[in-house]
Amino acid sequence: MSDVVISSGHGKYVAGASSILIEVDEARRVVDRTAEILQELGVDVEVVHDNQSHSQSDNLDYLVDEHNRRSRKADMSVHFNSFDPGTSDGKTDNPMGVECLYVTQSGLAEDMAQAIAAAGGLINRGGKYRDNLAFLNGTSEPAVLVEVCFVNSRADADRYEKKFDAICRAIAKTIAPFVQPVTS
Repeated sequence: MSDVVISSGHGKYVAGASSILIEVDEARRVVDRTAEILQELGVDVEVVHDNQSHSQSDNLDYLVDEHNRRSRKADMSVHFNSFDPGTSDGKTDNPMGVECLYVTQSGLAEDMAQAIAAAGGLINRGGKYRDNLAFLNGTSEPAVLVEVCFVNSRADADRYEKKFDAICRAIAKTIAPFVQPVTS
């Protein structure tokens, strides 16, 4: 049994948001580095990247199926957010921040958003309840969906690039005790 399965949101052919940062590329970077750190911490982690789906619905089905076919204690999906700032180029200089989405794991989501915000110097948008997301509804173990920062915020992108490793460490150090609680 794995402690956690962590996947990058979207896929090779279903890239997600793209602006200053490209969501699928950055999500894969975060997942791979976070998995390395988790392994250093003694956490058994499995990584999932979708290199086959060509539609969003196939991508969502693939990711949920890949998580659910594994024996694990928790699920996490890594994404990057986006919004329409109303500018001609679709970008903003304003910082936007990190949030973590959940259906049942409000405490983990709050802790995760806080840890990433502190590590990256990002605005903490907090844990947010979302009952309309395929990943959170479809996975059968406790799950969170991390929105690391906004792809179209120059301030977020700069902080993310400067603090990449610290952000990945914050993610790993937040999920590790959730899947491997300390017992006395």
